[in-house]
Amino acid sequence: MTVSSMVGPIEFHLPSVSSTNDYARELLGSYPFVYVSAQHQTAGRGRNGRTWHGDFGTNVYCSFGIRHADSPSTEDAASYMARGALAALDVLRTLAPGTVFRLKYPNDIQVRTEQGWAKIAGVLVEHEYHGTRCVTTTVGIGVNVGQRTFPDTIGQPCSSLVLLGVSVDLPVFLSDLRDRFTQARSRPWFEIHEVWVRELDVLGKPARIAGMHESWTMHRVLQDGRLIVRQDVTQQERTVTDGDTIRYDD
Repeated sequence: MTVSSMVGPIEFHLPSVSSTNDYARELLGSYPFVYVSAQHQTAGRGRNGRTWHGDFGTNVYCSFGIRHADSPSTEDAASYMARGALAALDVLRTLAPGTVFRLKYPNDIQVRTEQGWAKIAGVLVEHEYHGTRCVTTTVGIGVNVGQRTFPDTIGQPCSSLVLLGVSVDLPVFLSDLRDRFTQARSRPWFEIHEVWVRELDVLGKPARIAGMHESWTMHRVLQDGRLIVRQDVTQQERTVTDGDTIRYDD
C-alpha cells in the first residue's frame, strides 16, 4: 500500500481491496478527507447493488471519502453525484480529445462509438447517517480504461478508452481526477448544478417511464438532484429519483 498526503485528500493506493468505497469509509474514522484507489476490487459495486466488473490493473477504481464537520443540507449531500461525474468527465475529455462523452442521468458517463452510445464510467455516492445527521459521504468512481471485454450480464453497451484507440496512463488519470474533484468540491453548488444540468442535456426532451404508457417531457432538475418530468397531455408532473425508472432517446 502506498500512502501520500497533499493539500487535498490523504491518499491511499492499494493493489487490491474489496471495495474502495468501503475502505474509504473506514479511513474516515482517522482522516477528514481521503482518496483511495486500487488496481482491483473483489467486491466492487454500482447503484442498486449491481456488481462493477473490471480486470486487475486495467481500469480506474477509486473513491473519495469526506467526513462532515457539520451535517450537509439535502442539496449539498446530493451534489456529490454531480461533482464526481463532472470531475471524471473533465479528465476523460482532457486525456481523450476528439472523443465525444456525455453524462447520462443520474450517474453514468457514456462515450459515442460506431455502434452508438456506450457506458464508460459510473459514479456511486453513499452517505452514512447517525440518526438524521449525515456524517460521511463516499464518492466512488469507476472508469473503463484498459478493459477489453465485458460480461453479457451487464445488460447495456459498454466501452473503454483502449477500445477507442486511446492510450492513458492510469497514475496520470488518477492524479488528474484527484485534482478535478478537489476543485469541484470547493465550488458552490449553484455553479456545479448549472454545469451538471447543461451536461445532462435532458430538458425538453421526450422520456418514457418504466411500466407506464404515457409520453412525458423532462422538465427540470431540482437542486437535490431529482428529475421532474411532465406528462404531455395532462401536464401532470412526476418526480424521478432513479435513473433506471426513466428512458430517453439519444
